[in-house]
Amino acid sequence: MQQASLKHSNRRQRGIAIVTVLLVVALAATLAASVLWRQRVATRDVENQRLAVETMWVERAAVEWARASLRAQSSTSNVTVDGQTWSQPVSDIQLANFLPRDALEVNGELGSAWISGQVEDAQAKFNLLNLVGRPAPGAPWQVNAAGLAAYHRLLVELSLDPALAQATADYILHSLRDGTGTSGWPLQLVTAADLVRVPGYDDKAVSALTPYVTVLPDITPVNINTAAEPTLVAAVPGLSAEQAHTLVERRHTAYFVDTSEIASVLPAAQSEAVQQILQTAQIDVNSGYFIVHCRIHSPRINTRIDTLIARYGIGDFSWTTVIWVHRVTT
Repeated sequence: MQQASLKHSNRRQRGIAIVTVLLVVALAATLAASVLWRQRVATRDVENQRLAVETMWVERAAVEWARASLRAQSSTSNVTVDGQTWSQPVSDIQLANFLPRDALEVNGELGSAWISGQVEDAQAKFNLLNLVGRPAPGAPWQVNAAGLAAYHRLLVELSLDPALAQATADYILHSLRDGTGTSGWPLQLVTAADLVRVPGYDDKAVSALTPYVTVLPDITPVNINTAAEPTLVAAVPGLSAEQAHTLVERRHTAYFVDTSEIASVLPAAQSEAVQQILQTAQIDVNSGYFIVHCRIHSPRINTRIDTLIARYGIGDFSWTTVIWVHRVTT
């Protein structure tokens, strides 16, 4: 009986040992899987970071190409028009066409991505900063009557509430004044989308204005060679929608090399009146601000950035600088 009890005890101990071994093996397997999973996650994280950095450098290369094109255009012409090299859009070109072979071997994902983009003349739009001005350098900001009237005309042309002109001017004026950083000090406008912060605007009004307004760091004229008809109506006092259409039609055959040419394309009875107001019109035939739109996409990449570029100087003495970079949510 004692021997049978001993055998039973041995079997139980062997069973406990087997269960213990199985538990240890299961625990070891779980730990190994956890380590491998963490290693895989870390490796993918490093790959994503590397891909993000490489994508950023591709975006910078696209901006540098745009800057070079704008400098080249300035050295050959003092007129900015659609059709010049800088304005040619790039439509979905695979990056493998530009990257060296060794770069593709390191990261084939970037080579399989596509890039597209275009350069937009920012002065083809009405600059909301024109609503304010300074009578002298360092003087306090104040409402600019000419700019206020121009924005009023644009709002009327787009069938929007003209009272928004004064509300926008007041907001910009308040945001530019020296503040204490309190919650009552409004943020400055950077893009047309920021108009939603101005009392009186809704999404519909902002959507209607976005193709025709912008926010630039300086007071700027509208380029009559690139502006849309409603923007021309706003920029030139007394110009009708029909006259603006005539100006746009003229651009299809010959661009304007001087603002005085506006009078020559209008009927004689109208040209004299237009000639009288040209000195108060906020127009030009050249531009100094441009927005570069760039998008890169693939199964793992989907980025888009907008970059505001300023161009200064003329001819071979021109140069460009980046004012801001805005990463657009896609």
